[in-house]
Amino acid sequence: MINKVKAYVTKYNMLEENDYIVAGVSGGADSVCLLFVLMELRRQIPFDIHVVHINHGIRAEAGEDAAYVASLCERFELPFTLVEENIAHLAKEQKLSEEEAGRQVRYQAFYHVLNECAAGRKGKIAVAHNSNDCAETMLFHLFRGSGLKGLAGIRPVRDRIIRPILCLDREQIEEYLLENQIHYCIDKTNFEDNYTRNKIRHHILPYACDEICQGTVAHMTDAAEKISDAYDFLADMVKDAFASCVRVENKRFHISYQAYKGIHRTLRSYLLMDVISKAAKNRKDIEEIHVAQVQELFNKQPGRQISLPYGLCALREYDGICIANSDAFEQEVLPDIVIDETKKRQLEQGECLTIALNNNAFLKISLICADNMENIASKTYTKWFDYDKIKGNIHVRSRRSGDYLTINDKYERKTLKAYFINEKIPKEERDGIYLVTEGSHAIWIIGNRISSYYKVSQSTANILEIQYIGGVNNG
Repeated sequence: MINKVKAYVTKYNMLEENDYIVAGVSGGADSVCLLFVLMELRRQIPFDIHVVHINHGIRAEAGEDAAYVASLCERFELPFTLVEENIAHLAKEQKLSEEEAGRQVRYQAFYHVLNECAAGRKGKIAVAHNSNDCAETMLFHLFRGSGLKGLAGIRPVRDRIIRPILCLDREQIEEYLLENQIHYCIDKTNFEDNYTRNKIRHHILPYACDEICQGTVAHMTDAAEKISDAYDFLADMVKDAFASCVRVENKRFHISYQAYKGIHRTLRSYLLMDVISKAAKNRKDIEEIHVAQVQELFNKQPGRQISLPYGLCALREYDGICIANSDAFEQEVLPDIVIDETKKRQLEQGECLTIALNNNAFLKISLICADNMENIASKTYTKWFDYDKIKGNIHVRSRRSGDYLTINDKYERKTLKAYFINEKIPKEERDGIYLVTEGSHAIWIIGNRISSYYKVSQSTANILEIQYIGGVNNG
């Protein structure tokens, strides 16, 4: 058996000379087997072992388990760290299951000891999952609904976590301990059916082994390894798809519909899962239903949106979908800046007005006599207008209901909403666009077109020049 584990460890490059291994040892059969296997392997590959035991504070006999593990470490002169935590209280406080809370505490403790004690050496965390655990995990994910990643079961190596005895089934582990007369503790809660995983362990998997195929666990473990390899290959393809389909700006993930349609349909759901997870900075609780909702959003009209976990929102844009925190889609409120009669008189007396905007930009406004006019300004961010047609106050503001502009020499009107839709300006950007207006009449959509009504003509006597300077676009 030791040779089998050594070959497995070598295959996945789990242990190297001078490694510092933090081993999680509960005192049960699996973890005690792991400890003795590591000590055997240490005869051939020099590395250090530091044992960590977690007392979850749930079982009355938990103190006995801790004492037994401590005695093993004393016997073999191994560093030992005991971590005690009230898992039931923690689970209630953080609104987690006791199983999830325990898992979090264990790995936090493992990493803490590793970071404290490895002292710059290559550190790894060894845990005692076996092939039965892998098969149970596959079934658990399959029953709940899973993609390839979940069906890959438990990986031999993940980040700094290694699983040296994942190649052994529970029967082999117990035989090894019996043959070598190695004592281990028995956790009575493992025989209860309180958890879904225990129901799979006690009923479903044994039935498959006894009634369908004796090699069920081995066959499932082999399948998990093949699925894991397929998932790794697929993950590389998803990276390429992400590079070709997704643009990230200001924590917004824009997915191009045309590029998305161009990738293989198998990749699409995995790409969306990857985008949602990156936007959320977490993979947990991102499920297939959320991917399906985003896929369906591609068939909706621009402006439609859906809510996703972690406060995310997916918005249908004209050219695809944007996924970001919902705060990123809140409309920007622009101040209403008024150039009233007093300020208009200042202009008429030759003063230049400077108006600061809220995006590190500003407007320079001045009057020019038409007699001095040469070529009409045609820069995107410098415009001329017929000042004598402006009878009321001039406003610099964001859009309002009822705003319009004139679109031709016949002074036919188009609502601002229709203009934005026609120009395919994303809905979430519209309230952030500055307008120069007279009442509801848009004189200039800054950065876009001006109203035909205010265009300079041969009969223009006074020209209003407005320059937009700074911000993202420097005119």
